[in-house]
Amino acid sequence: MLDVPIGSVEASPERSDRPDRQTEAAPPKNRRLALQARSQATEKALLDAGLAHFEAHGFEGLSMQAVAEYAGTSIGALYFRFGDREGFIQAVLERGFDQIRQDTDDLLAKVTTEHASPHEVINAFVDLAVRVQKKSHGVFHAVLQRALVDPKAWEPVGRLGNDATRRLVSALSRFPEVVAIPDWEARLMFGVYAARSAHFNAMYNSQAPLPKGHTAMVHTLYELVVSYLGLPPIGRVGQGTNDQGGRPRKLATSSRTRHTP
Repeated sequence: MLDVPIGSVEASPERSDRPDRQTEAAPPKNRRLALQARSQATEKALLDAGLAHFEAHGFEGLSMQAVAEYAGTSIGALYFRFGDREGFIQAVLERGFDQIRQDTDDLLAKVTTEHASPHEVINAFVDLAVRVQKKSHGVFHAVLQRALVDPKAWEPVGRLGNDATRRLVSALSRFPEVVAIPDWEARLMFGVYAARSAHFNAMYNSQAPLPKGHTAMVHTLYELVVSYLGLPPIGRVGQGTNDQGGRPRKLATSSRTRHTP
């Protein structure tokens, strides 16, 4: 018998030559990156499919199996990533809201880079808001139905609206004629809130006193915001007008939310 204590390194000298099992089992770096990319692509496909499904069918009509099939993956993969139905719903909503924030940032960056007037910035912002609310009315309606039972369900939508409006506030802070208006930030926040609320109500209330066409709707809501803000008409601040009766010229919005009126 060897006179070596049990557990001594000398008792098993061959161990130092054995490859570590974890190291041996670990996939190469390139393979790990490929697996991560594939996992992220699957998650994106599931979220995109879920968002499209919500817009078409609302929460109550959500079919997890249909979402998985539309995304080209299995329902097991869906539950593995999101845990349960509620976890998936919250992830899809957050993705949709993040996209709206990105669209808003892209639009405001575009119009401020083009040295647009404050009237044109507000008009473009209102146009985007109308398109987003119309495009995502299924999601908003589903959240509203939940909010009738649990008012907290509407809080993410409220935060989204406030976030977008604060982005507008930041974009307009560069215009002297805007910042010269007393309490302009608070007035702008409320004006946009009123315009959003009026449009949202009109989507589900056929008796709402708002025009039905997209262009007329945008102009009406734009005038509401500008009037409450107290921004002088275009002609009075030295801005040019176009052939639409003094309306700001139309600016292109994000292709992700563009539709034909």
